[in-house]
Amino acid sequence: MKATLSLAGMLAVLLIAAGCGSGSQTRTTQGETAKPATPPAGEGHAVVAGIVPGSYEDWCAEHEVPETQCTRCDPSLIPAFQAANDWDAEHGLPMSQCTIHDPNLKIVRPPKPEGK
Repeated sequence: MKATLSLAGMLAVLLIAAGCGSGSQTRTTQGETAKPATPPAGEGHAVVAGIVPGSYEDWCAEHEVPETQCTRCDPSLIPAFQAANDWDAEHGLPMSQCTIHDPNLKIVRPPKPEGK
């Protein structure tokens, strides 16, 4: 069975993430407080301000997932994936992004808009 991360799935996680944000700090699984990382702008990373989730520009080239869903660049997203039961604690990734558990998983960057 071929699994893909659909646009609807991405948007659902983003909506959950927006509702779960409760401040500038998050709790790790060990109970210590950690500041969420600010996704770095530059080579391989989307500029987050003004980005349209699910668009071509919403892409983390380093981790090959949408930037707005990249838990490695922005750990503050982790609680939303955990709340949606989409978390692989063993590998520290959303199950919907874990190619270790599902080697057939393909996360495809949306096509570049014509004329850009």
